[in-house]
Amino acid sequence: MNPRKVSIILLNYNSHRFTFDCVASIVERTKAVRYEIIIVDNNSTNEEFEALKPVGQQPNVQLIRSRINLGFSGGNMLGVQFADSASDYYYFLNNDCLLRTDVCSQLAAFMETTPDAGLCGAQMFAGDGSHQITFGYLPTLGSKLLGHGFVRLLDPDSYPATRQVYTEPIRVPFVMGSTLFLRASAFDKIGGFDVAHFLYVEEEDLAKRLLNAGFYTYLVPQAEYIHFTGQSTVKNFDVAKEYYISLFFYFRKYHSWLACTLFRAYYFIKLGRKFRRDPVYGRLAWFIGRGSPMRESLRYRQTIKN
Repeated sequence: MNPRKVSIILLNYNSHRFTFDCVASIVERTKAVRYEIIIVDNNSTNEEFEALKPVGQQPNVQLIRSRINLGFSGGNMLGVQFADSASDYYYFLNNDCLLRTDVCSQLAAFMETTPDAGLCGAQMFAGDGSHQITFGYLPTLGSKLLGHGFVRLLDPDSYPATRQVYTEPIRVPFVMGSTLFLRASAFDKIGGFDVAHFLYVEEEDLAKRLLNAGFYTYLVPQAEYIHFTGQSTVKNFDVAKEYYISLFFYFRKYHSWLACTLFRAYYFIKLGRKFRRDPVYGRLAWFIGRGSPMRESLRYRQTIKN
């Protein structure tokens, strides 16, 4: 019987050197599964795209250029359109990552023996080799108002310790979006990523919708990768706003009007208290107070290139 096939999808945005290194690590490490690599260039500059072209000439690699920046969810969904329909798994991997182990084979093997798993992730390490937090908690009103430490005491199974070093797979609320390994049938069933999320909170939303469909998320610590955190995203006020646009979109999807109002008050106060430290917090608090409107998302500032 042929080994399982994995479609590995990478996004590139003005960061071709990271993409080259990421692809090289995949080729070096992946041994026990069949795979293809689909690289979506998310409207990089012409110079950057020209520099990226050689990677698309390698075996098992497709290079696709989007004429508009589709963001994280939209870019990955474009990549899915070019994936082999017979693939058993999708692996959405940030291009600023390097595999330390045969991650695809390890995660595919775990999925084969864990039928309720819809999504899993490998253990993340920083560039200096330090152990990193790899999963988080889905946002709830109780965890925000009472604190994660308190709710973990009340329900440790739902709130496993994020800083603990695990040696065996563990069910977790969601894994960080730098490495998302999905059962293709589960991903297809829920319709993939919600493309309304442009840059942030995609992993929380994905895990939540999988959970609602009866699939769980796991951390598989034996599989390891390095993430050079945030190297392909430029930080500025508009990018900070984008996080709260996505976060409050998530709240509106899964929580009541009253809960959303309390969430807004919580973040308004939390950020407003930091105003004297940095005025940008005051601007973010005011943005949240105005309702963090979706119309101000970066998605609506994108232009189409020839």
